[in-house]
Amino acid sequence: MTYEKKGRYIVEFQDIPKARQHHIEIPVEERIGNNNEVELGFDEERALKEAKRCLSCRRCLGCALCWAECKPEAINFEMQDEYLDLEADTIIISPGVERPLNRVAPHLGLGKNQNVMTDLQMERMLSQTGPSGGLVLRPYDGEIPMSVAFVQGYASASPQMHKSALFLGINEAILVRRKLPNAQISFFAQDLAAFMEEQKDALKALDKIEVREAAVTALEPLESQSLQLTIGSNGSQETKSFDLVVILTQPQLAPDVKNLSKKLGLDMSYASFLAQEGSGLISTDKDTLKLTAIL
Repeated sequence: MTYEKKGRYIVEFQDIPKARQHHIEIPVEERIGNNNEVELGFDEERALKEAKRCLSCRRCLGCALCWAECKPEAINFEMQDEYLDLEADTIIISPGVERPLNRVAPHLGLGKNQNVMTDLQMERMLSQTGPSGGLVLRPYDGEIPMSVAFVQGYASASPQMHKSALFLGINEAILVRRKLPNAQISFFAQDLAAFMEEQKDALKALDKIEVREAAVTALEPLESQSLQLTIGSNGSQETKSFDLVVILTQPQLAPDVKNLSKKLGLDMSYASFLAQEGSGLISTDKDTLKLTAIL
C-alpha cells in the first residue's frame, strides 16, 4: 500500500460492523458419495445482513485512491497535524442534521424493495451531479416512473422536526413534478393540519400534487415491481399502486454537535437548532455562541 507507512492515515473506526456472514453449507454426512455443491450461498436473511455490512470493514487501508481521485487536490498526505489556539468574539455552530434510518417504519420496505428510497436519496437523484444526472428513475429497472408517492416514514416527531421533514418532502415533490409533468404524484403524511394552515397560500400553487393527511399502513411489492400501498384516512382504507415510493425521514441533531455543545457548556435541545421563519442565526443562552439556522 502506497501510504501504509504513514500510520497516521490508517484510521481505525470504533463502529466496527457485525461479523461477515458465511455461506450455508450442507452437512458433512450429506456430502459423502456424491459431487453435490457444498456451499449453497446465502439465504435472504444472511444476504441482507451481509449487504448491510461496510465492505471496507471500517478501516482505511492507506491505498491513496481518494488522493488520486480528488480533482480539487483537497487531500494532502504530507500535511502535519496542528493545534491552534484562537480567540473569537463569537462562535457560530453549523449543526447540520442526520436522518437515522432505524426510525423508518419497517413495514414500508426500505432496504427490501429497490423502488423504495429515502428523501435524501431522492434529493441526490434530483441533483444534476447525482448518479442519474438529475433524471428521476426507478432503481429496479431504470424506467421513468409514472406515479410517485411521498410517504411519512416515522411515527411521530416534535413540531419543528415534523415541519422540517414536510418542507423537504413537498419541495422534492415539486421538483419531481417539474421533471415528470405527466406523472401522478401523491403526498401522504400525518398531523398536517397546522402545516396546511400555515402554508395554505403556497400549497394552493402546487401543480397536480395530491396532499393528504393519511397513514400508509402496509406496502406490498407487485409482480411489476411497482408498490401497492394500503392508505388509512378518516377511518377508511384504500389501496393504490405507485411505481416509486419516497420515504420522509425524521431529521435529528448529529451526535458530534451534541458533544460539542456539551464541551462549550451550551444547553441545546434536540430540536432547538431549527430556525423560525426569517431568521439566519439562532441566539443561545450564551451571548458569544450562536447557531446557524436550518430552514
